[in-house]
Amino acid sequence: MAKAIQLPSGAYRTRATKTLGGKKITKSFTVHPKDCGGDTKKAKNKSELLAREWVLAKEESITNGQTVKEAIESYINDRSRVLSPSTIHGYKKVLGALSPIWDIYISEIETPLIQRLVNEWSISYKTKTIKNRISLLLAVLDYAGIDKKFRIRYPQNNSKKVLSPDLQDVKMLIDNAPDTLRSIIYLAAFGSLRRGEIAGLRQKDISRDMNTVTINGDMVYSENGCVYKPIPKTEGSLRTVHLPKFIIKSLPESDNPNDYVFNLSPTAMTDRFRRLSYKLGFNYTLHSLRHFAASFRSDIGIPRKYIEEVGGWENGSAILQRVYDNSLDSSRKKYTQMTNNFIEENFNNKAASGN
Repeated sequence: MAKAIQLPSGAYRTRATKTLGGKKITKSFTVHPKDCGGDTKKAKNKSELLAREWVLAKEESITNGQTVKEAIESYINDRSRVLSPSTIHGYKKVLGALSPIWDIYISEIETPLIQRLVNEWSISYKTKTIKNRISLLLAVLDYAGIDKKFRIRYPQNNSKKVLSPDLQDVKMLIDNAPDTLRSIIYLAAFGSLRRGEIAGLRQKDISRDMNTVTINGDMVYSENGCVYKPIPKTEGSLRTVHLPKFIIKSLPESDNPNDYVFNLSPTAMTDRFRRLSYKLGFNYTLHSLRHFAASFRSDIGIPRKYIEEVGGWENGSAILQRVYDNSLDSSRKKYTQMTNNFIEENFNNKAASGN
């Protein structure tokens, strides 16, 4: 069986060859350590495991004679032991979205058919959602050994401005929030925790002596509902955040170290925050508070590297770049006034001459 080799990027790639439909097919299976919690050994083993399972899978697992529905189901089943529950759940949602082409043989899939799907979805869905759906379909076609080139035009991706609450808005949210929701706001706005990370916090993750919160996992959605996932969203998500004592004291406490701190699903937290936000006349989401956490740190001169570390962002995160440059409104007004004062004092002829 082929062995994985390490690429310059740090990822491990295993090449495997098998015969499908009388045709010899070679595929590559690449896994990066960051997808395995930074563990290079796990990345290497996972790459080899994917290749081995593909080679040993029955030839009829995915063939040109299968329908789109059958092929995607086979693709998911072949990878069920190496994918996370949330990924499998996501794949099955995409399978449902592709129902208009379920009964078409995968060998008959052509660019015009895919483009029609994209056009229909563009009315109601974001470009990212559409690309995710088509990416799964293309991965299944590739897995089946269908060697076709598809030229697909996606709708223009209109990136929305990152919404970061103003300092006064955050104060209003905190002042009007019930105790439990106030603690959740503290963790998102000042600790930069994601909603799944907050929902996944256990009592043993809180150090009330050291005033720290350690993120060891994430609460994600699977076919069986909300489940705890030991490995967070990214390698950098495994982190410890130091917070002021008053925030740590506000967190619900119990004697069982394995108890969840809040006993709320990510969706329940989102809904509670949304109701408070609308009540106060805002249009913020719970995730907006993570933007605030990055923005206020940037505003007071905290280096980007530290902001990435605290928030669990990867180095050079494009998402953080958009947040990082989005100064708080109050500070923007202050700096605008300072700039205008400087211009008036130095370049307005009348003001400069004292006339």
